[in-house]
Amino acid sequence: MKLQREAFINPELQYRMKTIIHAWPKQPEVLMEAVKEFGYGGVATNPSQENGYTSNHQNLQEFDELLKELKQKGLDYWIYDEKGYPSGYAGGLALEDHPELEAKGFYMVRRIAYEPKHTVFHLDKESDRIIWAAKYPVDCSVINTSQIVYDKMEPVPYTDTYCECDLNENEAFFIFCVKSCYEGTHLTHNVCSRSRYINIMDEKAVRRFLDVCYEPIAAASAEAYRNACAVFTDEPSLMVAYMHGDEVWPYALAPWKEGLFEDFQQEYGFSVLPYLPQIFEGRQSSWNIRVLFYQLVGKLVAKAYVKQISEWCHEHGTVFSGHYLAEEALQHHVLYYGSYLEVLKATDYPGVDVLAAYPKIYHYNTTRFAQMAARKKGANGLMTELCPFIDIPYFEKEPVRYATGILNLLYLGGCRCINSYFSSDFASYSPEILKNHEGYMNAEQARWVNEYVGRLGYMLDGVQNDCGTFVYYALEDVQAKTRPGHCAQESSNCTTDRSILSLTRQIYEEGHDYLFADREDIVEASKSLADGTAKISGITVKNIILPCMDAIWRDAWEALICLKRADVNIWFTDQLPSVRIGEKNDFVFYDFREEAIRGPRCVQTEEFSAVSEEEILSRLNGQEQELVLNAPGSPMLLKARFVKDGRVMYFVVNNSENDVDINWDFAQGSSVQVWDPSDGSVCTVEKGKTIPLISYRGIFLFM
Repeated sequence: MKLQREAFINPELQYRMKTIIHAWPKQPEVLMEAVKEFGYGGVATNPSQENGYTSNHQNLQEFDELLKELKQKGLDYWIYDEKGYPSGYAGGLALEDHPELEAKGFYMVRRIAYEPKHTVFHLDKESDRIIWAAKYPVDCSVINTSQIVYDKMEPVPYTDTYCECDLNENEAFFIFCVKSCYEGTHLTHNVCSRSRYINIMDEKAVRRFLDVCYEPIAAASAEAYRNACAVFTDEPSLMVAYMHGDEVWPYALAPWKEGLFEDFQQEYGFSVLPYLPQIFEGRQSSWNIRVLFYQLVGKLVAKAYVKQISEWCHEHGTVFSGHYLAEEALQHHVLYYGSYLEVLKATDYPGVDVLAAYPKIYHYNTTRFAQMAARKKGANGLMTELCPFIDIPYFEKEPVRYATGILNLLYLGGCRCINSYFSSDFASYSPEILKNHEGYMNAEQARWVNEYVGRLGYMLDGVQNDCGTFVYYALEDVQAKTRPGHCAQESSNCTTDRSILSLTRQIYEEGHDYLFADREDIVEASKSLADGTAKISGITVKNIILPCMDAIWRDAWEALICLKRADVNIWFTDQLPSVRIGEKNDFVFYDFREEAIRGPRCVQTEEFSAVSEEEILSRLNGQEQELVLNAPGSPMLLKARFVKDGRVMYFVVNNSENDVDINWDFAQGSSVQVWDPSDGSVCTVEKGKTIPLISYRGIFLFM
């Protein structure tokens, strides 16, 4: 699409924010007129959540009329798919008369005998049934160890509620039981409900959600989905993780669905049953099983929830989007989804939720992990639910300025569509009819913000962030170390998360951009060397930075060696990973008794050495920069590079409290063209002249 001045000055509605409206006034057309008057591109909305939600035919008829009116007024809309959140329970309708579809987890009971004894286990009343029982020899020959000999497992007979066995000296007895996931989870710690929830790994449970939530809308309104931009799903997740560290619960749960063990056998070609204890306990020799287990969980969630609903949406003329839970940390990517990336790759249009109310507390990686999924899919960026929520008193001092600062960071990080709870004072448009629709922005402010956002969306439409520095998405390291717990597991306790957060913040705030790359990307880059240049999704790879981590996929390690030999900069932060995660086709169970003495096996190489974060930053600073920016007082100037209409384009943001005059240097040109989204102006600035940039605003520079 060729850049046009008029389209920049007056951006189309598709590029502007959509305001989220869950409850409409008795005269909805008045609110629609206000939405348009305030400069929005449309809404994200849903049937009335009162009086039976989608089971009430009157709600569905009114929703049909509402959507037709939106279409007639030229407003786009997204369909929100839940009564409150998390999506999947349909206000309780999904589990009504179907308790078997509830979210489940399985836990382990461990008993050991150092002298012969008889042991009996009775299932407690909180649990559903026993799913497996077995005993193992225990090798106690090495001091301070009691190593389970997994390849000598002996199954123990059991009923749904009872099992018993005789244990010899140095034998361990493990019982695995299933129970509902509810207390202490996201279900009981949210602002909408304390309702029980479906199992998002279970295709039947998700199909039930479609039947009671999606199908009634489609039956009552033939064009509802066909005319929708997308469907918005909201924070579905596995409910095995506890939410608060100050709560301790009796059960440490791993994700469960009926047929899970058979799924593992089919996926990897061997039975997980002898190695079930490794999901809950064990040394580094357990890491392989945990990685494989959580990768499988991610695939099952992607298949049952995301792909199933996506296919339904395609059949009804729209696409599936929304956002998932706890985007910022790999620890939560595992606990809530097994593999967050597997889930995002399955959706039509990835999305995130941003709760940060002002730039100083924004987490840069909120969008960056989802940006990786969008890049892999070839999607035009991602959707963001803008929900200023954290530290509202500070935000309310200057809400428009702070929200604009957040919006800059979102678009720098890959966002191209906003569904917003950052609301406007629609009540001022019609005080009597819209008295319950107050908000932060008056009409003039809202029009300006929507024009600003629209110009960002227009300029960044269809272009990919062209950045040669990739930070490794070390999910396998976190999967390897994830064990079910009795209380919340905080990302601040995860070495990998701490390292990634520190690395990316230092890199970005020093003025360097970055993208995330996973195992698949690294292998792809090494294969692309056959054509002469290392590339990831068509982007030339210059630097790959790995966080502090202990375990890495074997093929990723070998690919890094190839890339290093091809002069790609490979930098490991603080340490080299010592453990290689085996692939499913050549999975090897090591002699664990030998490992207890000699440590885990790993590939030795002289290719790499570890460096500090400070050294990595120094090396980045030492590389030649295409565009150099600085200003008095050392403000935080952030930038991202793109190619648009065959020209190099930078989106530059002043992410600091003060206005600045930017000194710039572009070695390949004597001038830059400045496109300013604040007012739609375009001008040319000659080399040697500074460029003014207001606090928490951005500009586009064309070279």
